[in-house]
Amino acid sequence: MNRKELLQKAGMAVAVSGILSTLSAEDHNHESASMPTAGKSKYAKAMMAAIHCQLSAEVCLSHCITELGKGDKAMAACATSTREVISLCDSFVKLASQNSSFTKKLANLCVEVCEACAKECDKHANHHAVCKECRDSCLACAKELKKV
Repeated sequence: MNRKELLQKAGMAVAVSGILSTLSAEDHNHESASMPTAGKSKYAKAMMAAIHCQLSAEVCLSHCITELGKGDKAMAACATSTREVISLCDSFVKLASQNSSFTKKLANLCVEVCEACAKECDKHANHHAVCKECRDSCLACAKELKKV
């Protein structure tokens, strides 16, 4: 593992830790003597899948940009699809955490974008581990969001 990969993975770990802390804090209730339960939100699993997908897409996008800088034009479509996933997954988490009436509509669009990104990343999965991880995260996210 090189320094760049280490920093990317450390950044992802910090981001996930912060998100998990936020979700745990939402479960904290001063009015009840009972212990908080994980995932009170009806969208908790979908939000976690979207967060993981977003983070995987961030790492994939960074990789695509590096490869594009080296002249590998084949990564352009992959970079575009990961940017779309990042935007949609982030928006989904924000709406779902608010129990928005638009959550289901956005989940359906997010499924479509995640499946398109997975298809694009699949073209590079045999040569780039980050594309494989992004593909797998997108497919898992799409599967979970279909349940919304």
